[in-house]
Amino acid sequence: MDNIQQVVKLLKSREGKRERDFFIPEAWNYFGYTAYVKDPGRPGEIRVCPEHFYRSCLERIIRAGQEGSSSRTAPKGTVGLLEDGAVIYGMFPRTFTAWPHHEDNRPNPGTFLKSMALLPFLKELGVGIIYLLPVFASGAKYCKGELGSPYAIKNHYRLASELHDPLLKGETIGVEEEFKAFIEACHLLGMKVMVDFVFRTVARDHDLILDHPDWFYWIKIRTETGFSLPPAEKTPPLTYPRGKALRRLYRTKELRAYLQQFTCPPSELDPKGWAEIKARHHRTGENILSLIEETFGITTAPGFSNMLNDPQPPWFDVTYLKLFFDLHREARIYLGKPGPVPDRSFHGFAPFILQDGACANLYQGEAPNYELWAYLSDVIPYYQKVYGIDGARIDMGHALPPTLLRSLIQAVKEVNPAFLLWSEEFHPRNAAAMKRNGFHFITGGLWTLYKRWLDPDFPVEMVRQTFHSALPVTAALEMPDTPRLAYYYQDKRPIEILMLLNYLLPNSIPYINNGLELLERQPMNLGLDNTEEGRYVLEPDDPMYGKLAFFDNYCLHWRNDDFAWMSALLRTANDVRIRYFGLIKDQRNFLWSYNRRKRKKLLCLGYYSTAEQRGFVFLANKDLRQATEIWWEKVLPRPFRAHPGVRLVYPAGKEQLVWPVTEKWELAPGEVIILETGEEEAY
Repeated sequence: MDNIQQVVKLLKSREGKRERDFFIPEAWNYFGYTAYVKDPGRPGEIRVCPEHFYRSCLERIIRAGQEGSSSRTAPKGTVGLLEDGAVIYGMFPRTFTAWPHHEDNRPNPGTFLKSMALLPFLKELGVGIIYLLPVFASGAKYCKGELGSPYAIKNHYRLASELHDPLLKGETIGVEEEFKAFIEACHLLGMKVMVDFVFRTVARDHDLILDHPDWFYWIKIRTETGFSLPPAEKTPPLTYPRGKALRRLYRTKELRAYLQQFTCPPSELDPKGWAEIKARHHRTGENILSLIEETFGITTAPGFSNMLNDPQPPWFDVTYLKLFFDLHREARIYLGKPGPVPDRSFHGFAPFILQDGACANLYQGEAPNYELWAYLSDVIPYYQKVYGIDGARIDMGHALPPTLLRSLIQAVKEVNPAFLLWSEEFHPRNAAAMKRNGFHFITGGLWTLYKRWLDPDFPVEMVRQTFHSALPVTAALEMPDTPRLAYYYQDKRPIEILMLLNYLLPNSIPYINNGLELLERQPMNLGLDNTEEGRYVLEPDDPMYGKLAFFDNYCLHWRNDDFAWMSALLRTANDVRIRYFGLIKDQRNFLWSYNRRKRKKLLCLGYYSTAEQRGFVFLANKDLRQATEIWWEKVLPRPFRAHPGVRLVYPAGKEQLVWPVTEKWELAPGEVIILETGEEEAY
């Protein structure tokens, strides 16, 4: 707790040196702070002394930790992840607390300090795990948007300087101490911290270039602007590079022109010239990639999707790391006659990469880059030991070489056997393999399934993606890369139905995406299930129109009128989940046949414990225009019909009503109810 106390001490020492001239959203005042004034010109905001406001927030967190007033403790390792029913909040700190704090209305990026202050609010929503999108220093070359992507990592061992709050600038507290204080605050509130790590791709100007230019793929800079992947003929879009499809890629007539774009690293092209620009970099601090481009006319190759004929353009802000110093066997066979380069490591061509090279889980050379692997394997343990993080998501970890992936996981387990590991695996059919690798849960694909919640086959697919998965899946209505839930539904009734259902699914962990609590409509990124038009969903006069949080100086709509409604729904969904979590976590209570049944008008989900003679049922009218009549004897599962009556526990205000199971009920259009039977249990 030393770091958070040091932050409090510094803030206190700087109070009183400024007026209440710092604007924050009124929604941030979740605890009844009174030392503020309102400005008629800034509705929905309050004006505070920032040092005093943030100190007040942090002191509440410290007291909560000292008094043990947190109602729920953080999940203890893998067992606790499921046993405690943890909810994950996906936080992008740069956006989460970004706000125009001053009169000029220019957005100020979010910081660890400001994010720390709002942790108790997230705790009220039931959050037990904070998942941080990458918080590392990002590239300065080929940045997307105004600020660049957090996934374009320039140095895995340096934190992003913009996450250091200006209020803490000075000699005693840097961004490192601020991050430590953030993690301490989470732990005081009984919350764990997971961090997103990326090991396949890095920023085009990653610091490793300086000492290891041979760990990168290089192209002639004159070809960089028009860089694109060769098509695989007679192959559908978004095809995995396997079998005949891979052979077609290597036999396409455009392949030779693509390979000719690649060249050797600068250290091999001209060792003396390379030594000179390294010395210049050390002397002047100039960007090393800019110097390489200027001197050698070459640059790092842009990244790209690992799917064949993917319509999305190359990723010009990142590049692939060279995990192997040679080409895999199948590619050599398909290439046939070697190229003109004397070095046969890449079959007579300069080192190159195609989609198969991006699938290192499927294709491996015979010369692993072991020094790079060791560098990558040390990254997560560093953050465990120095900062005390509790878990990690490994971005595209399933696409890494299996030997490297095992090394990464072994390294973190040696530091903490209970360290939580999240696999970015979308397909539940691959969950068993991820479990063998040591992961504890997967991303899954519920976010895309929910778009089809009205389809007759939705219940069957929902059961397949959750109940049958070898690992828990994230129950997510939206993800950082997808369109927003509020974009799909302007009507709140489907949102209410899906939110409650999402919190009651078996073998799953509810996930709140940054901004969902505000019903944010603007996507953070366009990476999944979106197009370029997807960035223009706000009104043209909105200051955030066309901006994406992943790349731009973006502020969430904290003054949104829907904030109170949505945050209340999240609290309620969590309360309902806690009420029934003892039933949900035991898969023997899942009414498998009942929950898979296709129904035209109703969406149903039920659990029942024979041992406890207790269960509950979720019922929703899928029709948003017409009411539907329910005969309890037909709609309720068989175990419920053995009881003389059922209790309505949701929506609130009707909990005391009891019906015999022989009576009927009418569900209003889009109405959702939750019924229970058995001994009454307090919320």
